[in-house]
Amino acid sequence: MARGDRSPRSEHADKVRTALLEAALNLFSANGYEQTTTDEIADAAGVSPRTFFRYFPTKESVLFSGEYGFIHAFSGVFLAQDDSLSDYEAMANSFALLAPGLKRIRKRIAQYHEAVASSYVLQGRERENHQANADTVARVIAARRRLASPDDECHLLAAIGMLLVERAMKRWLASNRALDDLIRQEFAALPSVLK
Repeated sequence: MARGDRSPRSEHADKVRTALLEAALNLFSANGYEQTTTDEIADAAGVSPRTFFRYFPTKESVLFSGEYGFIHAFSGVFLAQDDSLSDYEAMANSFALLAPGLKRIRKRIAQYHEAVASSYVLQGRERENHQANADTVARVIAARRRLASPDDECHLLAAIGMLLVERAMKRWLASNRALDDLIRQEFAALPSVLK
């Protein structure tokens, strides 16, 4: 469905989900993750606690809701890369192409990092999510290589790619530089370091 063809119900759902996410991140930032309750998030978003649980099963799930979309988008962009590019080059190009889309949610991403830093539980969950994301990237690399399943090389390349994107993201949040440029720099720097 094109964006203009969306039903009023799905548009309303997107607005509620966004309101809950923004309220949660603002409260996590102001009060800390551990001290914020789902009732407070619902109240700040202007919805009932019951509505909160229609959109998110847990307080923690609010924080990690955006990662799936980014990795899913990466998968499509990566598989569309020209076959003349190496998997490493295709990965760098794909992440860089997706980076400008994150500019509009930069504040959310910064608040997400603050919230994760405030909680050991969230730090552990983030590590699990990074591993799950790297596994997804490894499967997409395997698909590009026409392998039935990812081998060790696919997993290593995926882990490296995720690490480089994470490094670029931290540099982006600490500066005014363009994320796509930082991603390209991180990917370009690794081969010269390994020489």
